[in-house]
Amino acid sequence: MDRIIFTRLELYNLVWKFPIIQIAKHYEISSMGIKNACEKMEIPLPGSKHWVKLNYKRQIAPKLAEGYTGNNYIIIMRKAYESQLRKIVKATPLNEMIKTIESDSKAPLLVSDTWVKPNVFIKETQIFWENKKSKKKTKNDLEKVLHLNVAGKNLNRALLFLDALIKLLEYRGHQLERMPEGRGILFTTEHIKISIHLREALKRIPPKFDQENAEYIFTGDFILQIKTGSYMKEWREGRISLEKILVPIVAKLELIAAEEQQWKETACETSLDEKVKTE
Repeated sequence: MDRIIFTRLELYNLVWKFPIIQIAKHYEISSMGIKNACEKMEIPLPGSKHWVKLNYKRQIAPKLAEGYTGNNYIIIMRKAYESQLRKIVKATPLNEMIKTIESDSKAPLLVSDTWVKPNVFIKETQIFWENKKSKKKTKNDLEKVLHLNVAGKNLNRALLFLDALIKLLEYRGHQLERMPEGRGILFTTEHIKISIHLREALKRIPPKFDQENAEYIFTGDFILQIKTGSYMKEWREGRISLEKILVPIVAKLELIAAEEQQWKETACETSLDEKVKTE
């Protein structure tokens, strides 16, 4: 792809988490392109001396202006010379699946930063936590609530991502159900079930004194885990957020499901052959 699509919130989070020159290098776009995009979307930028200061002396990121009425998405073109020098990606089943998903112009491929008809699991989870926070007793279907191990301030982002993931999977024709006790989502296709679990990474703070217990704090980075049988895979956020790899995640899920189905069919055929031989 010769372009990168950012949401307003994604770009805001990036420019306050990493220096612009680092973002530009990672995404193969120009620093000026990032600055222009921030100006168009009314995103405040750190000062020139922000990154040379110690963490605790750095400026606190100001909130995004609520009165912004522009587009929530912006496209930044990659540098022409870098696009030409980029190596051709080797064709693999995963890359081919990603291309197939991305080629569908009607598919919901982006994680929105605003709510648009949330999935029932997401909606009920929202109601549950709103009730808990305000101590209200609004009617809530607890059988559809997801219990996520994330910090309260990151709950909305977690739900927005899961909402986008669910919608894309459903668009692709897959069925989803809530796991027991709301520990995650169960992805079902062709009698194959894959669990999907989202949580926030924790950081261990060693105790100051021997008799004290260690403290664990949320880091703000999400971990998405998928598991079926003995197979397990995790995506841990670092430089790239889960929102940026929504399509690769769905592509991987579909490939795993296909491989599991093929393995089951092969195992079944082998079992039948052995049964025939014994008879």
